Amino acid sequence: MEIERLISALSEIKRLYAKDKTGMFDHEYISPEVVQTPQKAFYSQKRSVAFEQSAGAVSGEFVMCYPPGIPILAPGERITEEILHYISYAKEKGCFLTGTKDMKIERVNIVEGD
Repeated sequence: MEIERLISALSEIKRLYAKDKTGMFDHEYISPEVVQTPQKAFYSQKRSVAFEQSAGAVSGEFVMCYPPGIPILAPGERITEEILHYISYAKEKGCFLTGTKDMKIERVNIVEGD
């Protein structure tokens, strides 16, 4: 009898405090186009551009979604429209995005001359 009450209580706790995972990143993966090594891109000259205008450029910094802390974009990868939509979607869902100089991700650092 006590075990049934415990199971019921735990089920209720799970129901009350479960995060809404609707539409979150459970099966999505964007295969990046790697243009430069991460090291070369990270240490290259960079300039800051508006997030929305960065498509086609090479990223000079990371954009990571935490949790789980996996990069959506890494230095040396081509910024595509698909990646921009993915990052915008993560922002709309309230994910904590990290790795960029601009924590609001209104601007991103791109590699100059590429």
